Amino acid sequence: MIRSRLATLALTVALPLTGCGDMHADSAGPSGEGETTRAAQRLTELPSLEATQAQLTSVVEQLGAYIATLVPGIQWRWNREQSRSGCARPYDRTGGANLYLRNYLGDKPIPAEVWPRVVDRARELAATLGATGAQTFRDDPGNKDARFYSPEGTAISLGYQVNTVIAADTGCRLPAGGATSPPATR
Repeated sequence: MIRSRLATLALTVALPLTGCGDMHADSAGPSGEGETTRAAQRLTELPSLEATQAQLTSVVEQLGAYIATLVPGIQWRWNREQSRSGCARPYDRTGGANLYLRNYLGDKPIPAEVWPRVVDRARELAATLGATGAQTFRDDPGNKDARFYSPEGTAISLGYQVNTVIAADTGCRLPAGGATSPPATR
């Protein structure tokens, strides 16, 4: 029981911290004017923060339902609070925001023999949100951790040890009511 709780805690903390945004962006200082203009234009081409949140929640639930067809008896529940933050470079001065959804926690691990099918389905679902980049953080027996992401930071992370965790964040998006106040420049 203690091992189960420690593994759940580790995944709950680690998955949302696996990064966001363009993995190649220079993180030194705020974005310049040209970079901010291009980033702001890109955000106007994407669904709003709220629309992305709804789409991402649906994708997470679809992935959980798919896993349930492969892992008999797995039970899912939402875990931890949703949080909101500003955006990473080059979106840091656009007035966009990023939502980290609550984690979707399954009470069983994914058996090794079905993990490749789950990853394939996660890849398909993530692609519907533009999250076509992929990273594998862990690929050890009994300990898997994969992430699918977009340049704007939309991400779905999936991992298991004793339990299964699906974590997701919207990436940088403009709120439906308009941009949030951009952070002050230094």
